[in-house]
Amino acid sequence: MDALELAQQGKKRNIIDMAVGFAGMMPLFQERSADLIKGKLTGTIEGLERIDSDDEFNKMHRVFCQWFVKTIGLAKTEEPSSYGHAAKVLDLALKVYVYYCKMPSLAKAELLTPRLNGVIDTPILRHLFKRLEDIYGNPSPPHYLWTIKMINAEDYDLLQKALRQEIRDSFNDRISPVQYDDIMGKLLNH
Repeated sequence: MDALELAQQGKKRNIIDMAVGFAGMMPLFQERSADLIKGKLTGTIEGLERIDSDDEFNKMHRVFCQWFVKTIGLAKTEEPSSYGHAAKVLDLALKVYVYYCKMPSLAKAELLTPRLNGVIDTPILRHLFKRLEDIYGNPSPPHYLWTIKMINAEDYDLLQKALRQEIRDSFNDRISPVQYDDIMGKLLNH
């Protein structure tokens, strides 16, 4: 392996380390989970070059999240992590790698960015459930009870649909889902 290849590998590893650290979630998970997550993220990210459709992207996302739920346990309770935990870690890693760092290449990042999901943290989750309640008229449990720990795959898909609808309604479809938390995170945390 030549120096340029070593530098590229180091860059990928550092981006993954930054993304996982940025998520701030590693203390939630059992000891040694960070290394497992980083290893799986590395393999997932290396496969981005082959993704050419929404279906392929969604399959990659689902496979990672299913692996995460089966493999990564919570530190305090030793229960399995949730789909919401998995999705937040993956969505943040993809945001940093693809959207912020324009990897694996500028051209591929431009093709992948519209497919990236919005990052859902607890304030955004509560906001989106309130929107769903307003749209469908179905009351959800009290908002203070909702955390990403409770989110399963079906809830996650519904929340992403609500997020995309809000982008159409409130942002005239001028931002992508990956940009949503850059705006809403600041608004909801004030």
